[in-house]
Amino acid sequence: MPDTKPTIGNMPAADVPVTFASGQTRTVNLIILLVQTRNAEFKAKHGMFLPGVGKQHPTIRALRDAYELDWLNDGPVRTWEQAALVMRYFYDMVKAHADSSR
Repeated sequence: MPDTKPTIGNMPAADVPVTFASGQTRTVNLIILLVQTRNAEFKAKHGMFLPGVGKQHPTIRALRDAYELDWLNDGPVRTWEQAALVMRYFYDMVKAHADSSR
């Protein structure tokens, strides 16, 4: 019997298991990751979060911890510009993996 775990928008392909540098494997949802990426990019460019994304107002620290961004950046992510670049890289990498797994 197939896994019937509900996902956002009933899109099972949106949930991607990712093994991080720490060795921990977590499920990353591509829809949420895209919103967080665009939010970081908007914050870096305009100094404010995207309007209309509810309570998606993360801190750089929360993004660093959730996605181990410091490892991807070879050093601490401290600015929204750095966070936006690393989040875009991470999103593109996870999306490419999800696309190749289909």
